[in-house]
Amino acid sequence: MLKILTAADKILIGTVISIIVASFFALSAFSVQGSTVLIQVDGKTVHKMNLNESRLVTITGTRGELHIETKDGKIAVTYADCPQQVCVRTGWRFRSGDLIVCVPNKTVVCIMGDESEEIKAVTG
Repeated sequence: MLKILTAADKILIGTVISIIVASFFALSAFSVQGSTVLIQVDGKTVHKMNLNESRLVTITGTRGELHIETKDGKIAVTYADCPQQVCVRTGWRFRSGDLIVCVPNKTVVCIMGDESEEIKAVTG
């Protein structure tokens, strides 16, 4: 199939890919910094805290413990009692709407933005 593409086609494809990649980085630069963290276990909120405070919290999930740390406006699961450690490997998060999920422990860490910064509705 590559033999059918002309030089102009290849330039067009490269330009479109470059625009898509640039758009992704531009949109992520405008994301809202989160300010509040909600921690839920099995659908129930068990902890709410300020993202800008440095804290280490131990949460008991349905399978075991999770250590959740906040510092410098970011949050991460630093330890989890689960086999694959996906929540730990998620790393540090800070944007409003970011989630860290530990499926075996049925635990969700959700970053919420400041209510004054969030858009409630858009009308035409």
